[in-house]
Amino acid sequence: MKAGKIAATAAGVVAAAAAIVIGANHRAVHMVFKNLTVKKLSLDEDMEWMGGSAYEKIPYAKDTESQYLDLYVPEESFAEKPPLFVMIHGGGFIYGDSQTRQPMFMYQYFRDHGYACATLNYRLAQEEPFPGGLEDVKAAVRFLRSHADEYGFDASKIAVWGESAGGYLACAEAFTDDTEFMGVRYIGQDEDEAAGRTISAKADVLIDYYGAVDLGEIWTGDGDWKTLGVPQIVTDIANGWLDGKMLEGFSSVESYWLRKEFTDMTPEEKEWSDPKYYARKNMGKTVDPAVMIVHGDCDITVPYLQSTRLAELVESLPGGERTKLLLVPGEGHATDMLYSEEILGQVDQFIRGNMEAGD
Repeated sequence: MKAGKIAATAAGVVAAAAAIVIGANHRAVHMVFKNLTVKKLSLDEDMEWMGGSAYEKIPYAKDTESQYLDLYVPEESFAEKPPLFVMIHGGGFIYGDSQTRQPMFMYQYFRDHGYACATLNYRLAQEEPFPGGLEDVKAAVRFLRSHADEYGFDASKIAVWGESAGGYLACAEAFTDDTEFMGVRYIGQDEDEAAGRTISAKADVLIDYYGAVDLGEIWTGDGDWKTLGVPQIVTDIANGWLDGKMLEGFSSVESYWLRKEFTDMTPEEKEWSDPKYYARKNMGKTVDPAVMIVHGDCDITVPYLQSTRLAELVESLPGGERTKLLLVPGEGHATDMLYSEEILGQVDQFIRGNMEAGD
């Protein structure tokens, strides 16, 4: 009887402690639950596309075999060439390629809705630190614009999309101008220069999916996660897919990509890698993209507060009135429902509306 009372008392203490922990971290519990119960969409990775021409592993530069893209060009309709939509995969700067799950959702949807879709591969952190990947993206955009007639699409206006680390790259591509990060020469650049042609990397529409735009803030214990009430143990478990052995002693993938800890960086070094710095510097002057940001409010890899800050910043800048923030309730990082017909339909509408503006 005594043992039973002790067990009952112990169980009560555990229950009470659990209630206290859950009560203190109710937001984190909600976010974890939503991530554990996310819905999945079907994705046919072996689907043969019959709607136009597909080109695989087109090299856009000659520095490394990583510099290639896959291109899907739908058949022309209404006597017009399809507009170009450039897609940049995520993966924490150390994983992924042009055919990972999220870009596949994107190009399968948008090529069937009349866009020429280019999904990019770029040098990951283990091959080349920042700004290598960004220079690759800008070279790929110029290559596509230079070769638009050859492949049969319209590159007079270009939309750029990226997710997570690719969202960072998409933002950096859209907010930097043609004097910045142009160190990689694209295939055909010599011929263009000899003919007096200057090819721009300008993006007219930016679609940022849960981009990691504040690299130094993601893993700090007193930043966004504290504001959201998410303990570090939750983010550590959620991001266990990151292989620490690959980081060569750096504390995070972001520091590894930059090859320097954020705590050791000068303000000038932090600005150099900050897309927001270039937005403040260039928006309304040398760049003017329309910006749509999509982020799940239960993301426990990149806090959604990064996207709300970015949206607020861009809206405050010249030309920033064409900014839209879509926070999706209950969705986590890179979850399938962010690629649902409903949400991608909103993205499509945003792109078309802003590409057609001023025509």
